[in-house]
Amino acid sequence: MALSNIFTHLVELTSNVTDAYATVLYSADNEKEVYHLKEYFSLNPKLAPPITFPFGTDPITKTVAGKKPLVIDYFNPEAAKLEVFKEIDGLKSFLLVPAIHNELEGVLVIATKEAYSFSAKLQKIVTGLAEQIAWNLFQEKQSNQQSENADSDFTKINTYLQFLGESPDKDTVAKRLIEIPSSIMKCDAVAIIRFNENGLGNVWEHRGFDEDPSLYNLRQGRGIVGVCAKSRVPIIHTTIERSLMAIFSSNENTETIKSVAAAPLLYDKRLFGVMVAGSSKVQGLSRHDLDKLTLVASGAASSMTFMEAKNQLENEKNRDPITGIYNHRFLINYQRAVSKKIFNGTSPVFFLTIQLTNLPSLYEAHGIRNGDFILRGLVSLISKKVPSPRNIFKYSDNSLLIMILKRNRGEVDSIESRLKNLFNDNPLSINEVPVQVKTFWGLSSYPDESENLHDLIGLSSARAVQPSKVTP
Repeated sequence: MALSNIFTHLVELTSNVTDAYATVLYSADNEKEVYHLKEYFSLNPKLAPPITFPFGTDPITKTVAGKKPLVIDYFNPEAAKLEVFKEIDGLKSFLLVPAIHNELEGVLVIATKEAYSFSAKLQKIVTGLAEQIAWNLFQEKQSNQQSENADSDFTKINTYLQFLGESPDKDTVAKRLIEIPSSIMKCDAVAIIRFNENGLGNVWEHRGFDEDPSLYNLRQGRGIVGVCAKSRVPIIHTTIERSLMAIFSSNENTETIKSVAAAPLLYDKRLFGVMVAGSSKVQGLSRHDLDKLTLVASGAASSMTFMEAKNQLENEKNRDPITGIYNHRFLINYQRAVSKKIFNGTSPVFFLTIQLTNLPSLYEAHGIRNGDFILRGLVSLISKKVPSPRNIFKYSDNSLLIMILKRNRGEVDSIESRLKNLFNDNPLSINEVPVQVKTFWGLSSYPDESENLHDLIGLSSARAVQPSKVTP
């Protein structure tokens, strides 16, 4: 993939993570003290960012001088000085992040209509993306100064790193790493090893070794791999003396490997593991190969880091921020997976909706903090009173959904009756004053009424329209 496409990918990823209305990347020419437009993304076709502008233009100057993100809301006078977005109305806040790799490589400017600020977590994530951008801008400059062969190597590595970055999960990254293209580095064997908190290692993926490396006892500080993990620096041995040195462990059988290079999968001081490559030839791996292996390992660790950040953000979006249980968005996005997990032939599944009809008024009467306490308390009570297997969801602002599995209709009716009695007893108190929670209830069942997840949820929700009545 061309470098321009890498910047497009990173700018689009930044825009997705921040819900940006527009994102603009400028590269820095430190000799001429000029910024050049590198890449941009916008939901408005009218955006026409300046192609170049000189150093010293505020508020860019403040961002670069501070070497940290700068948030500017619409009401700040500095916002008017951002010529980049002068053609767009309705923007609420701006985030400026310097892209630094040893020195200034560029500036990332983000605008949104969604909020008047950017959270500290988002700023940290975007800073990480800016570091990737800076690294690529730096490498682009270095590449332009190197020979045609070096340019070719770098392009291949970046294409490969893009391929790693498109992996759906860390396990896939490890599988793709052991298939490092021979056009980047010729080797006969590759292994990826990860280490736990106690320094014990296990083989993630491997190929090409005479014996399965997972049979060995791996530990940080032992063998080439363990030393690399402990020191967190790349290592190369072009000629291995078997009597003096092991690759993995003292009990290994790796006689056919004559030269070895190892590089840590390291990002922001976090070690994901070690990538080790072996050649059957003495001097089969060079210092240049070690440099390329180090770049690949570093890029892989970066991809793993942002996979975790993306998964964490996705998980947070799928959970109710007050109770921590999954929400309506989760049920929509993972309908197929949920259906596959809970629907099993004729085994019944029941959907019980509890409409908390006076929840908004409880928030108004007792305040947000106590309102959150009430909601968490209700979920806790349900968790204790409804036997497993069951799943609880925050389906809407004032409704909860319980999926009850492996129970018959009589058992579910009994569970519902007990819950109604519990709610009518006003089990929660604010300042020692019992809180009355008013509820509507609705029940549907699989497979008697439908075999479609959202149809069943809809039936349950539609039936939760009458006040609960407790049978004496």
